[in-house]
Amino acid sequence: MTDKAKKIKSGSNLLRFKIEGMDCPDCASTIEKNLLSANGVSNISVDFMSGNLEVSGDEPSATEIEKKVKSMGYRIASRPWENSVQLTGNRVRGGAIFPVWKIWSLAISTLLILSGGTLSYYDLNLLISRPLILSGMIVGGWQIAYKGLMAARRLRLDMNFLMAVAVIGAAIIGEWSEAGAVVILFALAQLLESFSLQRSRKAIGRLMDLSPRSATVLKDGQMLTVAVDEISTGDIVFARPGEKIAVDGNILKGNSSVNQATITGESLPVDKGPGDVVFAGTINCEGAIEVETTHAPGDTTLDHIIRLVEEAQTKRAPSQNFVDKFSAYYTPAVVGIAILLAIIPPLALNAAWTEWIYRALALLVISCPCALVISTPVTIVSALANAARNGVLIKGGAFLENACTVPAMAFDKTGTITTGKSAVDNVVALDGYDHDELLKIAASVETHSEHPIAKAILRYADAKGISYGPPTNFKSVPGQGAIADLDGQKYYLGNRALFSSLGLIDAGVDTALKESGNQSSTAVLVGSSSNVMGLLTLADELRPDSVEAIDRLRKEGIKHIVLLTGDNRFTAESVGGLVGADEIHAELLPQEKADTVRKLGAQFGGVIMVGDGVNDAPALASATIGIAMGAIGSDAALETADIALMADELKKLPWLLRLSRKARRIIIQNITISIIVKFIFVILASAGAATLWMAVFADMGISLLVIFNGMRTLRID
Repeated sequence: MTDKAKKIKSGSNLLRFKIEGMDCPDCASTIEKNLLSANGVSNISVDFMSGNLEVSGDEPSATEIEKKVKSMGYRIASRPWENSVQLTGNRVRGGAIFPVWKIWSLAISTLLILSGGTLSYYDLNLLISRPLILSGMIVGGWQIAYKGLMAARRLRLDMNFLMAVAVIGAAIIGEWSEAGAVVILFALAQLLESFSLQRSRKAIGRLMDLSPRSATVLKDGQMLTVAVDEISTGDIVFARPGEKIAVDGNILKGNSSVNQATITGESLPVDKGPGDVVFAGTINCEGAIEVETTHAPGDTTLDHIIRLVEEAQTKRAPSQNFVDKFSAYYTPAVVGIAILLAIIPPLALNAAWTEWIYRALALLVISCPCALVISTPVTIVSALANAARNGVLIKGGAFLENACTVPAMAFDKTGTITTGKSAVDNVVALDGYDHDELLKIAASVETHSEHPIAKAILRYADAKGISYGPPTNFKSVPGQGAIADLDGQKYYLGNRALFSSLGLIDAGVDTALKESGNQSSTAVLVGSSSNVMGLLTLADELRPDSVEAIDRLRKEGIKHIVLLTGDNRFTAESVGGLVGADEIHAELLPQEKADTVRKLGAQFGGVIMVGDGVNDAPALASATIGIAMGAIGSDAALETADIALMADELKKLPWLLRLSRKARRIIIQNITISIIVKFIFVILASAGAATLWMAVFADMGISLLVIFNGMRTLRID
C-alpha cells in the first residue's frame, strides 16, 4: 500500500485516489468496470470531472487497485508533494498537474510524422519516410493503442479502440500520411481536451483551496504554526487581519469584520465579536481574533459544502440519462454499419477494397460518442461550482436542470419571508405624553431583559437615537411583561393582562389598542402605577428583499406563489398581502404543510418549497425541489434540502432560476450540436466525402466546442 493510500484510508473499507489521464466519461466507465473484479471490492465510484476514485468493500487492496489502474493506461497521483494534491480530513484536495509529457510526445510525434510525410509527398525513399511516420505514430499514439487494447480485452468499443483501429487500418491499406495525421490530430485534441477539462475541474478545486493549509495555534502561551489537519476541537486558533480563518469556531477574543462570501455569497463583510461564529475559508478583514475550534478538520461547513458538491457531480441529470441510453445504441449501430460498409460493396459490387475500408475507418472515427457523452457533465459541474461560489449549494444535476421548469413556489413565513425577529412598527403616546419620552421609558425598563420583544424595543430605540439608562429593581412578570424603577418611580411594560390587573384599562386604552395595530401585531403597553402612558406595537419583520425577490421570481417564470405558515390567519394574510402571494395557508402543523405541498405539486405539476430546512423538513421532502434558507452552519439544513441557500438572501432564488435556465439551454445546445454533426459525418463518411483527418477534426472539435460551451455556466453572476 502506498503512503498516500495509507493516509487517505478511512476506517477499514474506504480508499480514495486522484487519477491522472482520465479525460472522458468513457474512461471513468472503463476504470469502474475493471476495478469491480478486484479482491475485496464491493463498490466503485469514479468521477471523471474531478478525477476522484473511491473504492469501498471488505479491505480492498490499494496495491491491486493501483496496478489495475496503471494496466489501463492511467496513473494514480501517489505522491502529494509532486502533484499538488493535499489531504484534508478524508478528502483529496487539489487537482492533477497538467501532463507536460503529452506536450513533448505530441511535439516529437508531429516532427517525425511531418518529416516522413514530406519525404513521402516528394516520392523520396520509402525506407526512410515510412519508418519516420511509424516512429511518430508510436511516440504520439502508444497510449491510445494501449488503452484501446485494454478496452478490446474487455469487449468495449471506447474511443481509444476506435482510433487505434482507424490508424492501423489506414496504415495497412497504404494511407500512411492519413494515419499519421489521425495520430497528430487525436493527440492534439486530447491535449486540448485535458487542458479545457482541467479548467472546469479547477472550479471545484478552488472550493477546496479556500481553506488554508496551515494555521497559528495558541498553546501554553506560544504561537505555533501547524498544519490544519493537526488542529483538534477545542484548540485556540489565532487569525491576523487579512488572513483566512482555518477552522469553524467561536470567537473568544477580538473584534473584526469577516468576509464570508466564500461560504454565503454575501457581498459585504459581517461584523464579528466574542461569542460569534466564524467559518473555515472566510477572511478576517480587520482586527486580530482568537477562535475556539468547534469542528475538526474534515467536518467544517466548508468541508460539508465540498463533499455535497462532489456528491452532486455523481447524480445524473435527466439529460445525461438520455445521452447514456442514446450512446448505448448509437455506437454499436455505427460500428455495425462500418463493418457492412467495408465488406458489402467489395463483395456484392466488386468495388475496391481499399476505398470502402477507408470509408469504414472514417465512419469508425466519427462514431465515437465522446462529444455527446461529455456535453452534459461539463455543463452541470461548471454550474454547480458557480452556484457553490455564490452561496447556493445544489445537490445534483437533476435539481439544477429542473428548477426552471417548476411553475409554483411555496414559502414558509417565519424565518423565510420574514426575519423571524420582532420589530417595532408603531409607537402611540397617550394623554399628552411625548413620543420620545415613552420610547425612553420602554427601553430603560427593558435594558436588563433577554426577551425577544425587549431586544426589538432596544434596537428601535438605538435606531432612533434615544438615550436610555439602566433601571433599578427590575422584575420580570412571566407571560405579562416587566416592572422596574426609574428615577424613583415605578414603571410597567407589558400586555393588556398586566395592566388589567392594575386596574388601568379603560375604554380609551381599548380604543387605542384597536386602532393602533391589527391581529398580526403584538401590543406592548407602557405606564406608571396611575395611568397608561402609551403603547408600542411589534410585528415579525419582513425581509427587506422579500417583495423584490418574489417580483423577480414571477419574471423568471414562477406563475404561482404560495405562503405556508403555522401562524394565525390574520398574520399570514397580512404578510401574504405585503409580498403578493397568490394563495395563503395558515395555522398548519408540520405534517399539514407537507400535505399541502403534495397537493400543490399535483395541482401545478411540481412545486418548489422554500423553508428553514429544519422545522420545514417534511414539507421540503414532499416538494419537487426543497430549498433551505440560511443553511450556513446548520448540518441539518445542509442535509435536508435539495438546494441550500447558505445566507438569508431570497434574491438568490431568481439567480438560481437564471442559472438553471442557462444550464438547461446549454445542455440542449450541446446535445443537439453533437447529434447533428455526428449524423452529418456518418453520411459524408459513408459517401466517401470525409477523410480520416476530417473525421478526427469533427469528432474532437465538437468535443472541445461542447466543453467550452458548457463552461459558460461559470460566468453567470
